[in-house]
Amino acid sequence: MDRLVDNLCEDEAETELLLAKPTCFIIVGKPGVGKSSLAKRLSESWKCIWIDDTELIYKQFKRQTKVGVELTQILGEGRCIPEALVLQLIIERLQSPDVQHYGYVLSCLPSMSEECLKIHDQIELIRHLKLKPDVIINIKCPDEDLIKRLSGVRQHPATGQMYPRPEHSNKEPESRAQSLLEEGEEGEEEQV
Repeated sequence: MDRLVDNLCEDEAETELLLAKPTCFIIVGKPGVGKSSLAKRLSESWKCIWIDDTELIYKQFKRQTKVGVELTQILGEGRCIPEALVLQLIIERLQSPDVQHYGYVLSCLPSMSEECLKIHDQIELIRHLKLKPDVIINIKCPDEDLIKRLSGVRQHPATGQMYPRPEHSNKEPESRAQSLLEEGEEGEEEQV
């Protein structure tokens, strides 16, 4: 009687899985459309590394690295952070061992700014990455919707964290100020 034999050895399957290319994503779209929010969620679900220019710069400040000190000096002089430096940080992160092992979700390339590289050159850079993207997500949103979405966004001055307008503040600023004045007058009447 022939016995059923599993031709797939567990060790071979495990080795094949470990040597397989990790899943890599690129998210593109207009500024403010939600690329970073989607990228963060994808990186959490797929257990890959989120690469965002703002996060990379923040980590350099926080760790007080050589680049972080240079960035502090640049911003202290009132200058903008050079695109070439940001691009260098992104490329270094893409080549790091943890990204090579887990994969990435990239939400900051191609950049709309062409200060350092033209968009065509940025796309060529992406095409020649060691880990090419498996999934490219293009988020599209009409300009009118973006204007509505971003018109009430507030940014915390110390952390740079963005906060959307609360849903309950749909009143116009003038009418809100007027209602606060009326409430103040009512309170004065009650005290009298």
